[in-house]
Amino acid sequence: MRNGTKTLTLTAVAAMVLTASLALAGPGGTGRGPGAGYGGPCGGPGAAVQLSPEKQAAFQKLHDAYYAKTVQMRATLQVKRAELNAAAVATTPDQGKIDALAKEIGDLQGKLLAERTHFRVQVAKEIGPEAAACLRGYGHGGRGGHGAHGGHGMGGI
Repeated sequence: MRNGTKTLTLTAVAAMVLTASLALAGPGGTGRGPGAGYGGPCGGPGAAVQLSPEKQAAFQKLHDAYYAKTVQMRATLQVKRAELNAAAVATTPDQGKIDALAKEIGDLQGKLLAERTHFRVQVAKEIGPEAAACLRGYGHGGRGGHGAHGGHGMGGI
């Protein structure tokens, strides 16, 4: 095998191993689940939005469904990004493959945005609009999230 092919193969395998470990960690595996954000108007000490235990449980149920529905998409997105990075730095880049990967990444990002928006609408309807307002940026590394788990980290909700 040529060095460029070996590097590409090793990079892809490393990305898949990393993705699998992140997916297996689950939403609470890193302590970044709802309630673990950095505070501010929607979470932490003195938060403007404080949910009753019933609403917290309802939010957790919605969140768990959202997470389960999107975990594979997020894992696939990470793998595709790693593949794109590897293809872009290959000794002889294949522009057709790069373009196809970029399109796949864009499609996945669109699907994730649609799911995140559906989740926010459900939260607004079932928990309240003030709770949904705290979800801006939720799902893509915002509001205390860290991208790896789709931006979990909700502050006080």
